[in-house]
Amino acid sequence: MTRKTTIKLLLINESENAGEHIISLFRNAGRVARGHRANSAEDLHTMLEQDTWDLLIANDKHPEIPVEQCLEQLNKLDVKIPSIVVRNDDVAAAFEAGARDVVGIDDDQRLIFASLRELGDLEQRRKLNILEEKLLEAEQRCEQLLSQSQDAIAYVTDGMIINSNQLFSTRFGFDSPDELDCLPIIDLINENDQEKFKALLKTHQSNDEENTHFTFSGQKHDGESFTAAMQLCDAVYDDEQCIQVSVRDQINDENSRTNTIQDIDPTTGLYSLSHFMDKLDLSNKEAAAATSISSTLYIGIDKYSNIKSRLGPTRLANVMLDIAAFIQEQSAEDNCLSHCCDDGFIMLMPESGAEKAKKFAQSLCEQFENHIIEVEDQSLQCTLSIGLVVLDNQQQIPTDNIMDCVFSACEQVRELADNEGIGNGVSIYVPVREKKSFADSRGDDEIDSFLEEALEDNRFTLAFQPIVSLRGTIGDHYEVQARITDDNDQDVSASQFLSTINFSKTNTRLDRWIILEATKLLAGKLENDPDTRLFINLTSQALQDTTLITWLGVALKAGGIPPDAIIFQFDEANIVDYLKPAIIFAETIKSMGCKLSIASFGKSDDPLKTLKNVKADFAKLDGALTKELENDTATQTLKSMVSDILAQNSQAIISDVENAAALAMLWQIGVDYIQGSYLAPPAKDMQYEFTDIA
Repeated sequence: MTRKTTIKLLLINESENAGEHIISLFRNAGRVARGHRANSAEDLHTMLEQDTWDLLIANDKHPEIPVEQCLEQLNKLDVKIPSIVVRNDDVAAAFEAGARDVVGIDDDQRLIFASLRELGDLEQRRKLNILEEKLLEAEQRCEQLLSQSQDAIAYVTDGMIINSNQLFSTRFGFDSPDELDCLPIIDLINENDQEKFKALLKTHQSNDEENTHFTFSGQKHDGESFTAAMQLCDAVYDDEQCIQVSVRDQINDENSRTNTIQDIDPTTGLYSLSHFMDKLDLSNKEAAAATSISSTLYIGIDKYSNIKSRLGPTRLANVMLDIAAFIQEQSAEDNCLSHCCDDGFIMLMPESGAEKAKKFAQSLCEQFENHIIEVEDQSLQCTLSIGLVVLDNQQQIPTDNIMDCVFSACEQVRELADNEGIGNGVSIYVPVREKKSFADSRGDDEIDSFLEEALEDNRFTLAFQPIVSLRGTIGDHYEVQARITDDNDQDVSASQFLSTINFSKTNTRLDRWIILEATKLLAGKLENDPDTRLFINLTSQALQDTTLITWLGVALKAGGIPPDAIIFQFDEANIVDYLKPAIIFAETIKSMGCKLSIASFGKSDDPLKTLKNVKADFAKLDGALTKELENDTATQTLKSMVSDILAQNSQAIISDVENAAALAMLWQIGVDYIQGSYLAPPAKDMQYEFTDIA
């Protein structure tokens, strides 16, 4: 409650003096309070019925009113007053009776803190009640407006109608809106327009469009069809996000004539630019929904400024009228042509792909080049440069940007011609995708977008480094190492790249790509070398993605990969951070027949405990230990660790082996497998000649 508000306290205590003490506590806390003590049970009943209170404070010293009886009275009268009991014993009884808090008898400081907290909560509850009342009033007004609306309106969630007005039900041949409850909206669309409607609805939802307008064929309850205009817009109904569907009759003849006048540019007789943009927006949405394909052309007049300075503004206007008429004569009736700027026209060609639109544009350029424009006593010939953008679901261009794109394509014609501004040709706009930089990525969506683009551009590659047995174990083992071309076109280890990723939600796009690519190559290798095994490194995200396990089983089965040919490997730090999901992951893949390895083993505080928890089949010790083999103390530490690994029925792997001396020492220590540049660096294929070096 605000500091200026006077707090009304209802007190159940031994005397007025005790009440004054409580009021003084509020005063010392900078709050104004007025206390009223109930003298008896009857007095309490009267006070609760006749007035509104902010807080009740009660103790066990009142001669007539027990605390529990007081709280029971509040419950019977359904009075919502926060209550604080002051006592040292029977704390549970006070809470069971309905107290919000129990404070010790001599703990004045806590009493005032608890009181101010409850008063703050009370103020929020009262504000909430006021808002709920206002919301209810607003909903009632909306229902009234809905019933009186001149438009047929319905609200749709997940494709189902959740509410509609009488006009909407009547429009579709139903007697009452109740008959439409939970009816799929698609059932009210004629079969010929259903796919178009579904696609536009999907596009509207995915692109967060404010409004979507289109003409459709409706289906009445009795099977009769009718044509009308529909508008989709986002709305909230009954606290649920939904789509408001408004249906209007097509414009009648009288209004149609008015509308046509508004849609026409009086200077050229072509469609107005605003009408063109409306048409373009709808075509773009239909293209995004893959229900149609259209093309947009920017038709620019070459050397326009020279023509203007030569003829002057009056005769130039006549030239533009002649050009507009010529283009319109060559154009099909369903094309929408508008004069968009001084030297340019823009055209929308529905149901036209790149080939058809380009053929038309080239023909227009050829015919216009031979066209003679008569202006009073002068003749004029000029050429056109045409930029073309195809509207389909392959390249998504916002409607507001399409004009810039076709203009850019038109300018490209003139640049490539290099003939003093005379293009006399056609160019199709090809978007230049800006290469995303991981360094600039912020948040999951941008990181995911970067990963998607990097994978599409083949910036990720796989390399295979052999892991060789020192004990003569059967099988050719390779570790899969992913690499990425960074922003400076340098190849770097993907593990270095992955260590900088910090998703706030599960994302295993890269893990799945590595698994698919690695197993695809493994499938080919197994045809000739059936004992080949792969160590596949995964990120911590794979431990958190509960859907990955199911996907793994399907992917391995589809690729014809025997499960025992795959060893999934996680960094020790990731397993420690996500131990519980790591245990579940390990148990699941082992039930499938796959194996588990821990990389960078030995860096955590208790690595053997981690090994026991996940029961890993392999432990790949941190490469730094190899570099310290010349140190006797480090050698003994490594020997002890290898011994402990073997005791857990796991096998030890040592990486970064750089020379023969280290090889001999590792054999004596008892290491099972070795890996390093001394044996072979990572390669693009699995062609290492494994020999028995035991």
